[in-house]
Amino acid sequence: MDRSPAQEISRGLTIIFWSGLVAGILDITSAFILFGLKGATPVRILQSIASGLLGPASFNGGAATAILGGILHFVIAFGAASTFYLASRRLRLLTQRPVISGLAFGVVVYA
Repeated sequence: MDRSPAQEISRGLTIIFWSGLVAGILDITSAFILFGLKGATPVRILQSIASGLLGPASFNGGAATAILGGILHFVIAFGAASTFYLASRRLRLLTQRPVISGLAFGVVVYA
């Protein structure tokens, strides 16, 4: 059964939402664990993300810059999910080999 354009858009947005959310949660959790083992606090980690936008001043911003860092983190995760989804509509290899393609994409995004 064919989907209408509105159904396709809704499906795509749902896929992007869940993919970005899962990727963002897994990524920030790994950062909290790995950098936490080195003594960094979650607030400091989130502030370091905000420092990409605000520079060193983000470390003096308290909870506000930590929240900004969290928002920026998920904007990046949703952007990556959107990019992969849109690319997968054009490059069928990305859906034919999702694990290999996803891992390769993750390496490129992380680098």
